[in-house]
Amino acid sequence: MGIIGDRGLMEKITFNNEQLEFLKFIVQDFEYNDDHERYMIEQIENKIYQAQENQMLKVIGGMS
Repeated sequence: MGIIGDRGLMEKITFNNEQLEFLKFIVQDFEYNDDHERYMIEQIENKIYQAQENQMLKVIGGMS
């Protein structure tokens, strides 16, 4: 799951595990050109990791 924003306007989008892994692969391979792009990539990576962690916690929570 992720949030994409543009000038304060936000839209919530949902990814399944396969899509999230693919997005992570694409983002990790992205070659940024400046500090702003690097910052944006780092923010996206953080959101991906948070989403994956949340999914894992849901799976673990469902096992108990």
